[in-house]
Amino acid sequence: MIKLQKEDISLRALEPEDLSLLLAWENNPEFWTSSQQRVPYSEYLMKQYLQEVGKSPYEVGQLRMMICYKDQSIGLADFFDFDIDHRRGALGILIGAESNRGQGLAEAALNLFIDYLFTAFDLQQLHVSIADGNAASLRLFEKCGFEKCGLRKQWYRQGDSFIDEHLLQLLKGSR
Repeated sequence: MIKLQKEDISLRALEPEDLSLLLAWENNPEFWTSSQQRVPYSEYLMKQYLQEVGKSPYEVGQLRMMICYKDQSIGLADFFDFDIDHRRGALGILIGAESNRGQGLAEAALNLFIDYLFTAFDLQQLHVSIADGNAASLRLFEKCGFEKCGLRKQWYRQGDSFIDEHLLQLLKGSR
């Protein structure tokens, strides 16, 4: 198995054995606010997704990798909305267990993923969209060099109210 690694953090391709962990994370309502997901995934759909995930990002516009700490799967790094022509894409990250948060693991994994993406796909920029109130994600991406470049007012509905969305980007060579 080929892994991207720096010290105790590594990124690897998703495997069929990751099914139960993916289902647990994707179907955890705690994460739905950040992902704007509204419905759970079935095991059937997740199995289909795992069959497709190995295709080239040039073909499917996405690359999702498992984040591992000391070879233990702790989260996901996601590159999506890959625009080949304009050499850009969006990022997302998830650290599954609360016990793995606040230790710098997400920052280490994100920096490893960013360096890989800029090199492997000759990107000009990466961008993220973060719901207002997600201070941890804002801090994380700003630590990794992303800069705020916009705000969408009342972009996400949460219950009976609407919240803003922060737009951040990282340009090639600005790190």
